Amino acid sequence: MSGSSGDLELCRVWGMPLETRDESTRLVFDHDTLVPLWIESETPAISWDKLRVLGFLEIGSTNEEAAVRARSDAPEGLLVYAEKQTSGRGRKGRHWSSPGGAGLYFSLLLRPPNPLNCWPLLTHVASIALAQILKELSAEHWIPHPLAVDLKWPNDVLLSGRKAAGILLETVQQEQHTAAAVLGVGINIKSESLPEELKEIATSVSQEAGVFIPRRRLLVRYLYHLQIGYELFKRGQYQKILDQWKTHSSMWDGVPVWLHEGAQRSLVVTCGLSDMGALKVRTPDGTEETVLAADVSVRHSR
Repeated sequence: MSGSSGDLELCRVWGMPLETRDESTRLVFDHDTLVPLWIESETPAISWDKLRVLGFLEIGSTNEEAAVRARSDAPEGLLVYAEKQTSGRGRKGRHWSSPGGAGLYFSLLLRPPNPLNCWPLLTHVASIALAQILKELSAEHWIPHPLAVDLKWPNDVLLSGRKAAGILLETVQQEQHTAAAVLGVGINIKSESLPEELKEIATSVSQEAGVFIPRRRLLVRYLYHLQIGYELFKRGQYQKILDQWKTHSSMWDGVPVWLHEGAQRSLVVTCGLSDMGALKVRTPDGTEETVLAADVSVRHSR
């Protein structure tokens, strides 16, 4: 690695591993440090000719940056990541804590050929990919024990019942039509990613695993699984995607949950998914409803 003294000092400030040998300072190769060239070279290209990676030490929102690039005709397969987000957000504009070096915060630009009404299933594709790689951690001896992975509708990935990751799917308008999807993913890797007030309801991958999980290694494997799911999506194999999602979720059928719509809260029971991945619920009077945008709290009735 070559660069000015200011560049090297910036790397030190951000905790990047450096070594000096023969009066030359270089970045030490590992499986945690996020470097665009390393991510590009390590990630198989299945759904596009080449993964293109744009990295930031600090940015407002990776989703916003990816949307700007989409409007400038950036190709599908552009990955925007940041070590730290100052305006990271989740569903319904909620703040997503994104401290430097403590998690994975990235957005992927997609241009699906499928009808627009099918695009919400991309959230399921993204959730499945993360569930798969988290379950592989123990199968491939990354960690000494299995992780209790669960998918909470519509966009959360839980570990031991606490939120470890979230998905944010947004569409991008371009010249009067919807031209792209931006798939944002936030994964808590280290416990430092969690604000004190959220530690009872959120967790991190390394905390649950009991060992440190290298971020770039996890990211590369995730992008592989995501492309496999994206290929299913492009071929219209929606039922297979839904079936996969169900295998990773404990809440999609027969579970009492709280349904939050504005200031109203009601206790309902889940009873399946629609063809496009919306949650079906049964109200106390036996009526079946399809939930499109409400919040769901996974709490068993007492």
